[in-house]
Amino acid sequence: MNKKYSIIILPLLLSSCGVPIVGGIGSVGMHAVEDRGIGGTFSDEALQFTIRSKLCGEVPNCHVIDMTVYKSRVLMTGVVESQKVKAEAVRVAKSVDGVKEVIDGLNVEGQDTFSEYIRDGWITTKLKTALYAEEDVYAPNYTITTFDKVVYIFGIAESQEEMKLVIDNAYNITGVKKVVNLIEIKKSAPK
Repeated sequence: MNKKYSIIILPLLLSSCGVPIVGGIGSVGMHAVEDRGIGGTFSDEALQFTIRSKLCGEVPNCHVIDMTVYKSRVLMTGVVESQKVKAEAVRVAKSVDGVKEVIDGLNVEGQDTFSEYIRDGWITTKLKTALYAEEDVYAPNYTITTFDKVVYIFGIAESQEEMKLVIDNAYNITGVKKVVNLIEIKKSAPK
C-alpha cells in the first residue's frame, strides 16, 4: 500500500464501519486532503441539506431517495413508488439554486431487492479499496456511489491516465453493469 495513504486509511475504514466519533474525525480529515477541500465539501453538504428540505416538502416518501452532491452536481439514487414521483424528485432538485446538474439514478418500486443493496455496497467498498491500493491514483479525490450495479464516480483526476485507471478498476469488479464517469481532469495551475 502507498505510504502516503497509511495515515488516512484507518479513519476511512473506521468511518465506513459506522464508528461515529472516529468516523466523523476521519471524514473531516478526508475532506481536507481532497482537491475540493473542506470548503467545497461543506458547500456541497449545505446544498444537499437544502435539496433534502425542499424534496421532503414536495415529494412523498422522500426518505427513500439517496443523494450524493459533488461540486454542485447532484446524483439521486433509490427506489420510488412511481414514475411520477421520480420525475417530481428530479424536478425539485433541479429547481434549487446552486444545482449545476442532476443525475437521475432513481428506480421505480419493484425493481430492487435487499440483497441487491448489499451487493451494491460491496461493489463500492471493493472499488474504494482498489483505488487506495493503486500507486498512481489519489484516492481521496473520488466519491463513489453504486446503485443497481451501476457505479457512479465523482472526482478530480490529476491526468487522463489516472482517470482511465479509476474507470478500469471499476469495470474490473465482478457484477458491475455500467460505470458512469463524472470525473473531471484537474486543470493545471498557471506557471
